[in-house]
This record gives sequence, structure tokens and C-alpha cells, in this order.
Amino acid sequence: MAMGVCGVVLTAIGSTLDEIAVNCGTTSTAVGTVFIARGAGAVAGALVSAKLYSPPTKGNTVMMCTMVVLTGLLVYIPFLTNVVGLHIIFCGLGFCTAVTDTGCQIMTRKVQGVQAGPWLGANTVVFGVAGALVPLVDIITTDLFTMYATLSTVSVITLVTLLALPHPESADVMKYLPEKLNKGVGKSKAVDEFITKYYVTEMTIGSMVFWFIGGKVLCSSYIEDYVVESGVIPSSQKEWALMTVWVFIAVGRFAGLHDQIRLNRMGVKGIHPLYTSLVLWISCGIVGGGVIFAFQKSQTAFWASMVLYGFGNGPCVGYCYDLNNRLTEATEQGMSIVMFGLNFGASIVPYAATLLWDDTPLSYRVVPVSLFVSMIAPLPFLYLTRPLNNVTSIGKDDDKSIKTVTVESA
Repeated sequence: MAMGVCGVVLTAIGSTLDEIAVNCGTTSTAVGTVFIARGAGAVAGALVSAKLYSPPTKGNTVMMCTMVVLTGLLVYIPFLTNVVGLHIIFCGLGFCTAVTDTGCQIMTRKVQGVQAGPWLGANTVVFGVAGALVPLVDIITTDLFTMYATLSTVSVITLVTLLALPHPESADVMKYLPEKLNKGVGKSKAVDEFITKYYVTEMTIGSMVFWFIGGKVLCSSYIEDYVVESGVIPSSQKEWALMTVWVFIAVGRFAGLHDQIRLNRMGVKGIHPLYTSLVLWISCGIVGGGVIFAFQKSQTAFWASMVLYGFGNGPCVGYCYDLNNRLTEATEQGMSIVMFGLNFGASIVPYAATLLWDDTPLSYRVVPVSLFVSMIAPLPFLYLTRPLNNVTSIGKDDDKSIKTVTVESA
């Protein structure tokens, strides 16, 4: 539910940015710096989460305090009338959602240990479902206040529910945690220590998440403006375009979760099947971004692109979390680094798009270009995770060729 609130906030501030900007006497593209404000808050939230969620602090307590502030910020949004206040609110939303999102992943890994992969995927499923519901609420409600009052109610319900849950750090929960977590094997000790000490794997996976979430936030924030500016479909259908993307993001995440569970049930200990699945999902997203980029005047191509991009992009972040769980030990610092990449991408990518929209001949065409690029850019980082974690060190007396080895469960 806490992940769902994060999905609600991320989608809502993007889908209603036009109306919020009008209340503040500006436009959504002119006030693109709000993404920098949100990013500053989110990056700060991701960084301090490593400390906030470290023992002896109780993770549920941190999340409850954060969600109280988050609820207050949501309620205040319809009353914003100046740009400075808008930036402050976005900064606060970024901080609160980053602390909540990071905390969900940290505590899931604490409780589930080596089996956390599908549960991390389940977190992203709820995020996607919640994001898909926001455009529907936007269509049903008639004004900003009603919409944000509805969304704030969801936050309050989650806050109350957290009060009834046991703390993941409590003894009756922690006794079920496996003693050890996944660790790569076959590397030299020096290489292994370097990768672990400097969180190289987490930084590489965080770079992948940077692009996945950046493209998603960009699409959520500006697909409606793209529809109006390009005229590819009637402007009256712009809300349905956003809803289509998020519905298929949710569908893709359900399908990805099923695949992750299947891999676990089959006793697949290596990461190779996960790599294959992730490449297939990325390829689907690339096709979606490529279709809207190649056929920018076709209605059919537009709707096909929304479906393929949403379906392909949807489960990618969940697979990245699963990959990270298989390759690294569960630490607050490591997970915070991955979430830093996520929150940094959620601000930098859409902000860069606003600059290109306003200051270059690309104009609204920056949306299809960005969607396409955001799906291709993670591939080199995905490739880099293989030699970092899976190449066997060969001794002097070993005349065999270097082989790729699996990452064993504890």
C-alpha cells in the first residue's frame, strides 16, 4: 500500500501539472524546474534513507511519519497559487516518496532475504496499478481539490494500516530471515572486495533504473501535452492516452511478477534466465518507443506505441531489483544507491526534455525521442553487470577456458 501511494503521487503530479501550473499563472513546460525541485528532494530522501532505516530505528515508524507529511502536502496542492510554493511542495513530495519507496525495498529484503526478488517485483506491481488508477480518478473527478482529497484518503488509510503491522525488525519476524544472502562466486578476492566496498553493482543497476523511471515519468508528465501539440489523436482523448500507458505498465508488471515467481519455483539459482527475460522486456519497450518515433502522424502507431512501451517498460524496474537482490548483500546503503539512481532519473530526464522542448527545434517531438532513448540506454549497463559478478577467476594451473558461473543461493 505504501508503494501504491508512491505510484499515486508520481502519476498525479505529472497528470495534473497543467492544471496546477495554470493556478500558479504559468504553463507546465515553462515550470519544468519543478522536476529539479522534486529531484533534489528525492535524491536527499534516498541518501538519508540509509541512515533512517538502519537499526535501531523501526522502519514502519519512519514510513508513518513520512506519510503524515506526504498527506499534508497532497491536501495543499489544490491551493497553490505561486511558483515558489509549487517548487517547495514538489521538493517535499520528492523527499517523502523517496524515503517511503526506499524503505519498502529495504524492509522487503530484510524480511524475505534470498526470496525477496518476486516480492520486490510485487511492490512495483502495486506501484503500477496505483498509477493506472490515477488517470481514472482524474476523469471521474471534476476539480483538483476533489481529486487530491481522494488521493490523500488513500494515504491516510495506508498510514492507519501500518499501525497494525508488525515491525520487520521485530524478533518474531527476523527469526525467519535466512542467515546469509546471495553473493557472487568465482571472482578473485580483491575484485570481490572492491565491488562490494564501493557498491559497484548497485551503482550499475541504479544507472539502469535511472533511464527506466526517467522515461516513465516523462511519459506521465508530458504525453497529454504531446497529444495536444502533435494532434496525432483528438485532444479530448489525452487522458485516455495516459491511462493506456499506465494500464499496460500494470499488466506488464503482473506478467513480469509471474515470470519471477516461475524462476524461483523452478529453483533457478543463476541469473542467466533473468537476464534473458529482462532483455525481452526492454526490447518490447524499444519497439514501442521506435513506433511512435517512426510514425508520428499515425493514430494506430500512437496507440500501439502506448501499449508496447507501457508493457515493456512496466516490469523492468522490478527485474532490476531482483537482479540486485541476487548479486548483492542486503544493506541499507546499497539499496539507497539503487534508489538514488531511480529518483535522480525521475527528475533529470523530464527536466532535460522540457529544455529540449522549449529551446530546440525538436519541440513536442522530444517525447518519442526520449521514450526510445530511455529504453536503449540501460542495455550497456545490463551488460556490465555480467563481468562484474559472473566471470570466473582462472588460476595458473587451469587450462580450461573462462566460464560463466551461477550465483548460488545461500
